[in-house]
Amino acid sequence: MSCARPADEINALARNEEKAERADHPMHRIMAVERGRDRLVITTTDIHPPGRIGRAVARACKGELDLKFAKDAYLVRAGWRRD
Repeated sequence: MSCARPADEINALARNEEKAERADHPMHRIMAVERGRDRLVITTTDIHPPGRIGRAVARACKGELDLKFAKDAYLVRAGWRRD
């Protein structure tokens, strides 16, 4: 994957990862995808898909992945960036 058009390619990659995740966990889904000027925000129903999606993006598009797990909530934020 070249990630020449990152938003479209990352969205497609996220949907593929969602499909694979749902095979074992039917309730783990993407709820929303919001596109901003220089960002793509993907909201999921569980804490596992963000890590799976983030790792897939980091493998395919290189860059740096940052996973942050909340201490007091069932929440994870996955941030990926490429210089």
